[in-house]
Amino acid sequence: MKKRIFPIILLLAFLFQPGLHRLNSESVQVKKGQKAFQYEVVVTLKLVQVHVTDKEGNPVTDLTKDDFILYDNGKLQAITDFEKHILAVPEKPIKPKKKVVETIDETKLPPSFDISSRMNRKFIFLIATRGLAKSKKAALHFIETQIQPTDEVAVMSYSWMSGLELHEYFTSDIEKVKEAIKDIKGFQGPGFRGSGGITLEGARDHVEATVRHKEENETGEQQREAQQQYGLSVKRLAPPAQSSTSSPPEIESLNFLAKIFIDTLKDLAQSMRYIPGYKNVIFFSDGIPRPFLFGEWQTLRENYEEMGREFAAANSPVHAVSMIGPYPDQSLEMLSELTGGQFFHTVNYYEKIAEQIQSVTSNYYVLGYYIDEEWDGKYHEIKVEVKRKGCEIHAQRGYFNPKPFTELTEFEKQLHLIDLAMADDPYLQEPVNFSLIPLPCYTQEKANFVLLTEIPLSMMEKVAGRKTELVTFIIDKKHDMLTSSRAEIDFFEIPDKTVYHYMITSLPPGHQYECRVVLRNMETGDGAVASSSVEIPEKLDSGLRLYPPLLLIPEKEAIYLRASKEQKKKPESEPLSIANIYPFLSNRHSPLVDTLEKGISKLLAVVRCSYKEIEEPKIELSAHLIHHPSGEKTRLSFSVLRAEKEESSNVVLIELDLPEMVPGRYSLEMTAQESTKGQKSSAVQSFEVR
Repeated sequence: MKKRIFPIILLLAFLFQPGLHRLNSESVQVKKGQKAFQYEVVVTLKLVQVHVTDKEGNPVTDLTKDDFILYDNGKLQAITDFEKHILAVPEKPIKPKKKVVETIDETKLPPSFDISSRMNRKFIFLIATRGLAKSKKAALHFIETQIQPTDEVAVMSYSWMSGLELHEYFTSDIEKVKEAIKDIKGFQGPGFRGSGGITLEGARDHVEATVRHKEENETGEQQREAQQQYGLSVKRLAPPAQSSTSSPPEIESLNFLAKIFIDTLKDLAQSMRYIPGYKNVIFFSDGIPRPFLFGEWQTLRENYEEMGREFAAANSPVHAVSMIGPYPDQSLEMLSELTGGQFFHTVNYYEKIAEQIQSVTSNYYVLGYYIDEEWDGKYHEIKVEVKRKGCEIHAQRGYFNPKPFTELTEFEKQLHLIDLAMADDPYLQEPVNFSLIPLPCYTQEKANFVLLTEIPLSMMEKVAGRKTELVTFIIDKKHDMLTSSRAEIDFFEIPDKTVYHYMITSLPPGHQYECRVVLRNMETGDGAVASSSVEIPEKLDSGLRLYPPLLLIPEKEAIYLRASKEQKKKPESEPLSIANIYPFLSNRHSPLVDTLEKGISKLLAVVRCSYKEIEEPKIELSAHLIHHPSGEKTRLSFSVLRAEKEESSNVVLIELDLPEMVPGRYSLEMTAQESTKGQKSSAVQSFEVR
């Protein structure tokens, strides 16, 4: 079943169902002594973002480290690290005097202050609105006109149908962000509006109609002022007296959906506590119906305010953009005030909105100081002062100490997994990197893809524990998740050898896919990540096709693990094994996934070749070794050890004689030539020699 990446609530809840997968192994099991784990107190560098303006709201950009004073829980800190991020502002053109002819030259603007930053600007575009087209247009305009090369952007949406979805995790690849926004689609269902996620068809209008007549007279003057300011915030209206009127069934349904929405965003805010710096949330929404927070059916205000405080504590100001104008939305204005963000009463002024958000987020300082980090999850209050008079300080209010992984909420653990799987440079830890190879291949069993991962236990001391999860994601170019799996491994029951995990699946041909595999210790949270990409070729209609070979290192013992769904089946209906795709495998040989030790003189290769509309084909193989740095190409001699014929395919096991190789990157190029019809096909597999 095709799911978008990532419906955080639904998809990961599916992945974490107990007993969903098992691991099959042909290895002998030997117990190890279990080691106790602990969290050590270490000295760590804390980074704090600070915006400084004058009394008119203009950024102050010429401060130095010595101008700042910083307190952590009331204790004065020595500022040891300092960064300045200043966005160049275009100069205003100088008007020439009358009757004076002058030459107008282009003004060359300096680039943004460019340093190797440890705390770049971060934006989250959160779209939860019935006006999806306008939201996407405004978001794309902001990205195309305001985003800087060092900014990091994430894209999320919310709908009643799928809950909170992450379409793109924090990245500086702006093209990926734009594509993710364009791919967001509205949702329709019985009795519901589209991607707003919290509205019943007609119910919101009914709720608002009951109080609209009270607002119209009060908002006239404020509305005109807001329009003159091109979408700047307006003063909140005084709430009407609470009524004891019981709510009709359709209102109760809307109230229920609104509560789910609030609770979901509260979970998101809590999970973002541990991502450093400001996370500016640009939130496109039609808000919560006013009576649920201020009026006749007031039931959600306390929960809503708590949600806002969680965003503030996570240093995530919400810049809320209302989609329902011309009436100001009090719920969105309230959220912006609680979080320290800006409120914009209508998306129609999206160009002005982009400029104002840019103004309040683009110029900032980063202050660094060292503390003893403790794993207790406690909140630290930060206070920043500037010695220069006339300055206004806008700094993050505090931060949370990390806490043991086992004490995280399920939502926090899910964000932790996404951070490991999707971030180019994860915020929450520095994971171990390991290797995988994607192997496209067509078989008579309909499978066309094998993903093979090498798990070197010598590198996995902190990750490989009594309870370690292995999660696999395969994602297409539209950020849709095509397949995923999760399994648990007890590494203390596995011999201290190199382990290979694999999955076999069938993917739509003609497309490129991203493959991610995450290992995570479920006691400590320590993780490891492998990633690669693959293109699945179209099914062969005629001719000859050679697939990338599976290379094997002789006499290096291996253990193969396969994740498969738990199901009671007869022995003859066991799932497809890697030995079905690549015959001649043995536990005495290890797949060459990435690295080959210098000095090895022979390699084995399992080579698959398919053909169509060729009767009794006569196929000859040749092999060449290509040295990447020099481009030197060397023909290799080899011998065929075994061969097997399938329907429209030949599979052979060959032994390659290797020359002496210097360290560096190499490719093995295999070529198949069919002599009767002159068909020819080549495939390449790359590796590193160390």
